[in-house]
Order: sequence, then structure tokens, then C-alpha cells
Amino acid sequence: MDRYVSMGFECVNRAARMGLALAALGYSIAAAASPVLTTLYGFAGGDSGSYPQAGVISYTGGALIGTTPYGGNASIGTVFQLTPGAGGTWSETVLYSFKGGNDGAYPGAAPTVGTGGVLYGTTFAGGSAGAGTVYQLTPSKTGGAWTETVLYSFKGGADGSGPLGGVTLSANGTLQGTTFSGGTGAGTIYQLTPPSGGTGPWTESVIYSFQGGKDGSGPNSTLASRNGALYGTTYSGTEGTVFEVSETAGTWNKTLVFNFVDYSIGEDPVGVVFDSNGLLYGNTTAGGSSGYGIVYTLKNAVKGKAWVRTTIHNYTGGTDGGSPYGTLALGSGGVVYGTSSIGGTYGGGAVVQFTPPTTKGQPWTETVLYSFKGGTDGSEPFSGLLLGSNNTLYGTTLFDGTSGYGTVFQLVP
Repeated sequence: MDRYVSMGFECVNRAARMGLALAALGYSIAAAASPVLTTLYGFAGGDSGSYPQAGVISYTGGALIGTTPYGGNASIGTVFQLTPGAGGTWSETVLYSFKGGNDGAYPGAAPTVGTGGVLYGTTFAGGSAGAGTVYQLTPSKTGGAWTETVLYSFKGGADGSGPLGGVTLSANGTLQGTTFSGGTGAGTIYQLTPPSGGTGPWTESVIYSFQGGKDGSGPNSTLASRNGALYGTTYSGTEGTVFEVSETAGTWNKTLVFNFVDYSIGEDPVGVVFDSNGLLYGNTTAGGSSGYGIVYTLKNAVKGKAWVRTTIHNYTGGTDGGSPYGTLALGSGGVVYGTSSIGGTYGGGAVVQFTPPTTKGQPWTETVLYSFKGGTDGSEPFSGLLLGSNNTLYGTTLFDGTSGYGTVFQLVP
């Protein structure tokens, strides 16, 4: 477990310390008052799960599905489902509790939905070598227990070790993802290919092994797909990188999209997302003018030329938030939504909105939609946001809630 904390939850410990410091400073400027936050579920620890780090995904019937890295029958993580009921109530069902050993342990990313409602995801640890797994969860046709299958157990060497991000499902049924370490030592991008005919083991192949240094090391998020290419971030490599991998005639090639070469322009990028015009959006968890991270865009106006970075916002760690760890969500009209794990009015993090300028060259506008108060309200959101109908936002907080083990929340603008 120490290994998981040191590699995967280093960000949690750092931001928790920052959050306590900010709360002690007593930030008190009010944020936007109109959005309404509802705590859909407060984790109780034990079998129900605890400390959700990842966000939630939408599922059939209006349900939400996510993971907790702790809790469950063996206290090493769960996959859970929240189902809406009468009167605005939501009920939790634990779809699967990880057992450790060959089964996997500590899922840190949200799963991906495939054909027939099947879920695909990763665990940071466990598996046959203790280096993590890629798993499949299949729903019962009769409404009974879900079935877990370990598709691949990382060996911890050249094949990779410790997947922090989830998997991306391609049109041909293959899965792609990253491992935080392994390969040549700095992490990998891998692909899992299903068996021909549908039965038998899946085959893992390493698409790319990071070399460290300017090449990047420690890939840390689920890959984004655009026009057949995959994009992601590395935690370090100078101050972190954004990369692209694409396949041509069966050969994968990796390209460095951007290198955060200096702390002042951002450090430790986490996750990227594209709009319909091909503009890339991302966060860094640290660095920038105040050291609390930035929100940025990258534009590739001319293919083959350098991508151009624009900083949307420099977090100050105060009422505007800071230390964002979740991937951004894109709304209509170019509006961008995100979370900050610290800051806000009460120091417990915030949900934020960025609105593009109406006049070219003018700055973006940040609006703090909600500042977490702690207690039953929850605190320190580390996840990205799910954007539902009518711009309703769904996410998780790592701490607090009714029992102190984190929450799933809904924010209606």
C-alpha cells in the first residue's frame, strides 16, 4: 500500500495539506450564489466504499457509476452505482468489491462503458505480480451479481506497472491506457487486444515506453481520443508534458505536443480534452504565476508545426481555487467547467466555470460556481466533472460528507 500512496496518492496528501493551510487563513469572499448543490450520496466507509478520487460516468436509466480506491469487503476498493429514485433520493449499490491478490486492488480511475453495459477499468495494484490490472465487469442478465474478469495483470517490468488512468475503448474493441511506471522505468502506453473469436486471453502490447527527461515520465490520466490519435499527460519530464500517439500501418509513433519547461508556465499536467474544433484544454496541478496551477489551451493551427499554448487562468490558491486534479468538462458556447481541490470561500475546494471572452484578445472570466464547506457538504474535489442535461454537473469529493468518507454531488446552475 505504501507504493500506491507514494506514487498515486502523493497529490492527495499534498493538496490536503494545502487545503488545511488555506482554511486557516480564513478566505471569506463569497462565490456565485445561484447554483444549487445536492449531495447525492455520502460514503459511509466499510463495505460502501470510501474516499472517491475519480469522477462518475453516466449509465443506463440515469444511473451514475464510479470507483472508490478504499472500502469494500476487503477495504481495497469498489466499483459502485448510484440509482435515482422517487423524491430525488439516490441509492448506492456496490457492483464489485476488489479482493486483492490476483483480483486487483485500489481502483483510481472511473471505468469505461462498452457494448452491453460492460465496464472496463484499471486497478493500481494487485494482480498476479502486484503491479495492477485491467479488469472487465459484466452485468448479470437476471439482475444478480456482476462478474469480474481480470483481462490483464501487469508484471511490473517492460509491460508496465501501476496504471493510474482508466482505459480508452477504440472502435475495433481494443483498449488503450497508461502505466505510471514500468517500461524502461518511466511508464508506458499499452494496448490490450481481445481474443479472436471472443474467447481466450487478451493480448497486451506496449505502444510506447517513456524515457524520462524531456520525453516525459509518469503518465497519469485516461487517454483522450481524437481523429484516431490518443493524447495524454505525464506527471514529470521537466515540469510535465502533453503527448500524442498515433498508429500508421500497424506502427505507433509518439509525438511531444508540449513540454512545460518552466514552473512559471505550469507544472504537473493532468488529463486533456478536445472541443469540436480540435482545441485542447487541460489543467496543471501546480506552477503558474502563483504556484497553484493553471488552466490552459493548446492549438495546432498548422499540422506539423508547434502547438501554441494559451493560459486561461492562473490559480492563486485563494477564493478562486487551486491545485486542480480533474479533467475539464466542456459545455456549450465554449464554456469550460472544472474543480479545484483547495481554495474557494472556505478552503475546501470549488467547482469553477471559465467563460471565453466576447472580444478576441480579452481575458477569460472565471466564476466560482460553488465553494465546498466541509461537513455534510463534502470537501476537496479531486475528480473531473460529468456534464449532464441542462448543464447539470456531477462529481465527487474526496473527504467529508455525512460520515467523512467523501461524497457524490450534483450541481444545478
